[in-house]
Amino acid sequence: MNEGMLTMKKLFALMLALALMVTVVCAFAEGDGGDTGGGQTTTGTASTPSITIKTTSKDGEAAVDTTQYTYYRILEADIGTDPQINDVYQSGGAVSYHTDSQAKADALAAATIPGTETKVFKVTRVGESSRWYVELIDPDISGAQLAAAIGTMNLSIFPSATFSQTEVAGTATSGTVAPGYYYVTSTAGKNVAVQTLTAVEIKEKNEFPTITKEVDEEDEDAQIGDEITFTIKVKVPSTANDEIVLTDTMSAGLRFKSIDSMKMGGSNGTDVGASNYTVATTTDGFTLTLPAALVADAAAAAENESTKVTEIEIICTAVLDGDAQTENPETNSVTLDYGEHYTTKPKTAEVKTYDFKFNKIDGNTKDQLAGAEFQFLLSGSPMKLIEVEAGKEYRIAMPDEEGTTETITTIGETVRIYGLDIDVQAYSLQETKAPTGGYKILKDAVPVKASGDSFGEIDVENNEGTVLPSTGGSGTTIFYVIGGLLIIGAGIVLVARRKVHE
Repeated sequence: MNEGMLTMKKLFALMLALALMVTVVCAFAEGDGGDTGGGQTTTGTASTPSITIKTTSKDGEAAVDTTQYTYYRILEADIGTDPQINDVYQSGGAVSYHTDSQAKADALAAATIPGTETKVFKVTRVGESSRWYVELIDPDISGAQLAAAIGTMNLSIFPSATFSQTEVAGTATSGTVAPGYYYVTSTAGKNVAVQTLTAVEIKEKNEFPTITKEVDEEDEDAQIGDEITFTIKVKVPSTANDEIVLTDTMSAGLRFKSIDSMKMGGSNGTDVGASNYTVATTTDGFTLTLPAALVADAAAAAENESTKVTEIEIICTAVLDGDAQTENPETNSVTLDYGEHYTTKPKTAEVKTYDFKFNKIDGNTKDQLAGAEFQFLLSGSPMKLIEVEAGKEYRIAMPDEEGTTETITTIGETVRIYGLDIDVQAYSLQETKAPTGGYKILKDAVPVKASGDSFGEIDVENNEGTVLPSTGGSGTTIFYVIGGLLIIGAGIVLVARRKVHE
């Protein structure tokens, strides 16, 4: 009878052990999936113990993402051991945990939840053996708290190994590991505590820093020489723990000017002093480095946000310079590098400038006319121009640029002026000299205004003048005639008298 009961007991223990082999217990009996403390979820399958991490990422967010994982075996596990075997306590015959050195035992016994003095482990040595059994002091502790407490320990004394994945959304596998309780860290800044009583799969949603860039709405269209304001927003998750490097690249028509402000917590946040970051100007933009200490501050602030994210807002300015063209928008793009492994795809903002064309023509024949001179006005004042091609092409000059002119001289061909802001309604053409050949000068300036999405092309007409009547009249002429006749008459009379006397 006793032998039969003993057999049934052993059979029951075996069935329980098999059941445990197909179950993963996360965070010391946290329940299915558990709270891993890093935004991941875990599932288990009946197989040899291992750790597999499957990552997902926002579509198009990253161009490069090589993540390295390091796992530490914090505790060893005894699965399904009968409490009577070896005459030691086995936590009810299901699973128990132990460590194998005084140093590890001391570290576990001293581990506390960060920010508190609450210890998490009860450590008991078995006689004088090299085995210390480990239990939770509070069985209701969360996986996040447990992972945080383990993270405070000197992890270098525990066995460890690394594995990695090289895709934005990829899979990394540790290979076979011994049953136990493991602490996993990653270069993505996440830490997780997980059981390996069987094969464990961690589903990890990437929470890397993200970035956006936009140009101020009023600067989307601009005139050469204008300052352009850009806003960069970096969102730092609470798990971030490494430096962030922004690489800003500008096309030929834009020139970097300055970082005007940086605020922690968005547009209404706290100013970040220039001493807390570094800026290096490059040939086509700049590099901005947010050091790990600043990132850590942002991550700490994120812990208090419902989104677990802190926004760092960066305002920078550039100048639309003389190389700006109208065929394609000028672009300003930025990429974000996080640590050594993660790079986002470029985020780009665009600025566009425009041109205007006019023809100087005869009002009757519609033929092109040469020799006319104009000034291009803004709000009634002449603008300084650069003559790109004599009589054909001019652009708006940069402030203080040398070699400028205020005179446009027509040569009988279409004239193009570029580098204009389509939103400006105060451009005009003022003729200062009429074409040669008897043409009348235009007294009023010709408005230059956009129509639709361009300034278009206009004709500026000149007309020939008419011959004006001469001053004076016939009254003066008749006096000349009468005077001449009188002189002639007097001569005749004088001659006749002489003949009479003779």
